[in-house]
Amino acid sequence: MKAKIVAGLGLTLIALQVMAEDKVLRVATWDSGESVNVLTQTAKLFEKTHPGVKVQIEAYGDGFDQKLAAAFGAQNPPDVTYMWNFPDYAASLEPLDDYIKKDKSLKLNDLVPGLLNYNKVGGKLYGLPAGFSSYALYYNKTMFDKAGVAYPNDNWTWDDVRAAARKIRNKEQKQYGYGVDANPDPYDLQSFLWSNGATMVSPDGKKINGYFNSPQSKQVFEMFADMVNKEEAVLFGTGDNKSYRDLFIADKLAMVVSGVWPRGAFIKANKQFGVAMLPSFKGKPPVSVVAQSAVSIAKDSKNKPLAWEFIKFYVSPEAVVLRKDTDLPVSLTVARNENFLKDPYVAPFYKVMQKGSRTPAFLLAKGWSKAQDTLLEGIQEALLKRSDIGAILDKIAKKAEGKLVP
Repeated sequence: MKAKIVAGLGLTLIALQVMAEDKVLRVATWDSGESVNVLTQTAKLFEKTHPGVKVQIEAYGDGFDQKLAAAFGAQNPPDVTYMWNFPDYAASLEPLDDYIKKDKSLKLNDLVPGLLNYNKVGGKLYGLPAGFSSYALYYNKTMFDKAGVAYPNDNWTWDDVRAAARKIRNKEQKQYGYGVDANPDPYDLQSFLWSNGATMVSPDGKKINGYFNSPQSKQVFEMFADMVNKEEAVLFGTGDNKSYRDLFIADKLAMVVSGVWPRGAFIKANKQFGVAMLPSFKGKPPVSVVAQSAVSIAKDSKNKPLAWEFIKFYVSPEAVVLRKDTDLPVSLTVARNENFLKDPYVAPFYKVMQKGSRTPAFLLAKGWSKAQDTLLEGIQEALLKRSDIGAILDKIAKKAEGKLVP
């Protein structure tokens, strides 16, 4: 009996020693709930193909930025972290360009076109895409049917949107054809500017004046102001019109541009709706800005080769398919196999990515966050006043440029 106990203790000690020798890979995320469960499944799948490795999930939740910054400051960061704010964190992240050059097993051509642009600073790549959303046009089929107007399609221009909006407008029932955000995120507005050949900042990130207030940019803001003035559109986010989702669900709003996020709410509300590609400006292809999450390696990681294997696995079809219910797949293989490219609610978000890509202003300009806050003041003024828009944009572009870091 004593021998059995001693033997048992010996086996336990051996097991503990093996566990102690397991290499721990720390992975940080801002996610919570089901997304963390999916990440845990992914980690277990990775562990199966990497014996002796334990993936430790660190779900920071709402305190993500503070906890991550503290970890970097203490030189004890997670090996892998979710990331989007590359300008602020680039100095603490491992550039991936050399890894990609040496490792031909990463299939870059399987990634949705244009996504890597969002992970670069100063020409260096600091992350691989984990999930994304481009922008598309949602339309309320009930309102279109009632007005006898044909549904939007992927070839619609803004002239088509305006023509449909005029027919749908019903003053008595307070119904509008299109929704314009009174308090927009300047980041989102880049879709409209890019589609009309404009940008918010110069390619070198040093100038706003002459770019944000270019003739093409002014044309975009003047168009939206004119749509509101002529009652083709409602300005939501002000007064009684606070939420485009509520207006859409209540059959008060027929069209709005957004990412994938309201889709679930519209389905849950049993709305009859459709999704079309982002409208174009006549003779120019639509170009969408992208909301994207990525995975990056900490520069101070003690497990860089293993961290590379993990993020490479994270963008593989085998791992991406696990996230198909929480993120749009970044893998074209998964998008095809799971019928995302044929799903009428989702396909437009992929189609617009084939039209081209740009680099968003925050990745080009130092001090962009303060400049963006200043631009928002002018954008709000332009949309609320809806007159002298050119002068407003000229004034605010010069002021915002002064906020940039030389």
